[in-house]
Amino acid sequence: MSKKKKQRLLPKGFKSLEKWIGMWVLPDSQARTEQRHQVDYADIEAFYNDMLPKAEKALAYLQKKQLGELDEPEERLLKLMLSLAEVGPSVEWYQQNAVVDGFEPSRFKLTVQLPDNVAQGA
Repeated sequence: MSKKKKQRLLPKGFKSLEKWIGMWVLPDSQARTEQRHQVDYADIEAFYNDMLPKAEKALAYLQKKQLGELDEPEERLLKLMLSLAEVGPSVEWYQQNAVVDGFEPSRFKLTVQLPDNVAQGA
């Protein structure tokens, strides 16, 4: 009887971040913005505080890869990092979900949505 190999959700060394996949691995920038406005600020802060110490390692890992050639675990890591960038100002500057004196995010409609993992030079 053979054992099924468990599929990795994130690259080796980032297993502790798997708990954030359901909340912060999102399809695009619009979804990340909407998520930032919909979740409790406490969840944003917890995500930020967990991700920030691992960000340098994650960026160093991703820097060795090419966009458009990432496997699924690598793309999930990229999307977690993009979500960290999305929530960073909320934690560092505003201590709340929304931008102080900012517009409702629904007022900004993208005319073109660029994929997060589009090949470089494409």
